[in-house]
Amino acid sequence: MHSPGPLSRLHDRLQQWADAGWSNGVVFGWGLLQGVIFPGVADLFFLPLSLARPERAYRLALVATAGTLIGSVVLYWVGAEALVWLEGPLSRFVGLSPSDLHAYRERLAEWGGLAIFASTMSPLSTKLTSIASGAAGVPFVVFTLALLAGRLTRTMALAWLVRHGGAAAVQRWLQPVRHE
Repeated sequence: MHSPGPLSRLHDRLQQWADAGWSNGVVFGWGLLQGVIFPGVADLFFLPLSLARPERAYRLALVATAGTLIGSVVLYWVGAEALVWLEGPLSRFVGLSPSDLHAYRERLAEWGGLAIFASTMSPLSTKLTSIASGAAGVPFVVFTLALLAGRLTRTMALAWLVRHGGAAAVQRWLQPVRHE
């Protein structure tokens, strides 16, 4: 008789969690909390629960994106509120003039969306990007659309990988090794 290995037991546990009916809430909640408070991987629950139930991967990708987007928007507004302070004492302390800040904002209005999109594909913290975008005056619509496009691209690509190979690869890894 073969006892299941740790990877197999973990996969079974994730399938139980996915079948318990609260995977959407967990994925959304983690995306929201990770977007606002907790450091760490945004896909911490989305990917394992998608691998456990690949047929739910695309829906979970949308749920994860919604949670992260809402959390990031909250931090954008925190950064925007900090802008008043940054324009005053802090900018004078580091030697930035109002014209320097204006030029920086113009560059962000032009290139900020691309930078935000790129940050969603990198290991850079979305929290830092969100706060910095608000504090630097990236237009809200540009910020939101770039973040949404980047997060959707990332999560949908991961969901596609899960649906078209990732889940099958996990199943192959879970098969017991046969010693002849």
